[in-house]
Amino acid sequence: MGFRLVVCIFVATQQRHALAFGSCVYRSRSVQYSSQLRSSTTLIMSTEQPSAAACVPGGKCVPCESLDKSHLLSPQQVESELASMQLWKLSDDNTNITRTYTARNFQAAMDSLNAIGVIAERENHHPDMHLTGYRNVEIVLFTHSLGGISLNDITMAKMIDDEVRFSYSPKWLRENPAAKKD
Repeated sequence: MGFRLVVCIFVATQQRHALAFGSCVYRSRSVQYSSQLRSSTTLIMSTEQPSAAACVPGGKCVPCESLDKSHLLSPQQVESELASMQLWKLSDDNTNITRTYTARNFQAAMDSLNAIGVIAERENHHPDMHLTGYRNVEIVLFTHSLGGISLNDITMAKMIDDEVRFSYSPKWLRENPAAKKD
């Protein structure tokens, strides 16, 4: 399975080793990432709100252009969805969900970011991804066109959890036992 992918890299001026991977993944260079992905799973999301975005069969995100503010999830809906996803946290301002972890090493961090990039391209839903201190990773999900969290973000988080192989720092893994099921 081949994908075309380029990740925009910005070197931060405040931290010597900081790299930020933003929502700028574009088709341009052929790279194979199938070795970093787990077997694909089908996700079909449902919601109590008839107007809320729902995933189409096969786990695809709904095109963001078709969404409006009525598709934003309330903080209670987000917390309900995140109850089974212990590694994802709702931001204090309720505008995004994040997953942070420390990878085993730089290559493990890059492998996970590249695998997330493949999913983002496939779904056309791009998280903000940050790599600092050569192995500290933060994934930030929100629907950019809405400025908040939609069901697409929950779906994307589940896809990341299901499909990406993470190689965590042993110390971080001891401090975060919920990650052991990965």
